[in-house]
Amino acid sequence: MKVQNLLTMLNDGGSATFASLVAQVSVPMVLKHKETGDKNPLWATAKKGVTKRTKYNVLLNAVYSNMVNNQLVREGKEDNFVAKPNWFEAVYDTKNGSIVRNKKKKEDLFLKVAVNSAETTDYFINGVKATPDQVEVIKKFREVAKKPTNQGTDKPIIIRTISIEGIETFNGKEI
Repeated sequence: MKVQNLLTMLNDGGSATFASLVAQVSVPMVLKHKETGDKNPLWATAKKGVTKRTKYNVLLNAVYSNMVNNQLVREGKEDNFVAKPNWFEAVYDTKNGSIVRNKKKKEDLFLKVAVNSAETTDYFINGVKATPDQVEVIKKFREVAKKPTNQGTDKPIIIRTISIEGIETFNGKEI
């Protein structure tokens, strides 16, 4: 049902378009702090159950390699980027569709977006809103997202795949 609602709202595979969404996404955690060596006190109870609610402003239906090449041109560099294959494939439109699935687990559907901005509003542990002290622990032990190193751009193009099940609103409408 969520997929059909989302398909209706986003015109999958149509022209590149801006959108906003709110989603709960997982927060990858580390067992030990890289610098201090401290152990994560939430590890045993929440190593797979830490999520965050995030507001995203995104670009949909864009071709990743075109976005990177356009950024390279803006930076006065040669536009020679070619995207490598990854773990997902487009479901409805193979050129620029935003609904993708895991190649190995085809039932796992995601919304592929280029992130313009993201703001985390809440954290949760096993579905329960985290206390301020727990939020501090989460921030200390969350895995730091790596910036793309293969694009050759000064300003990276950030692509995220967001589980469709975790999407709460799209362009202000519940899905």
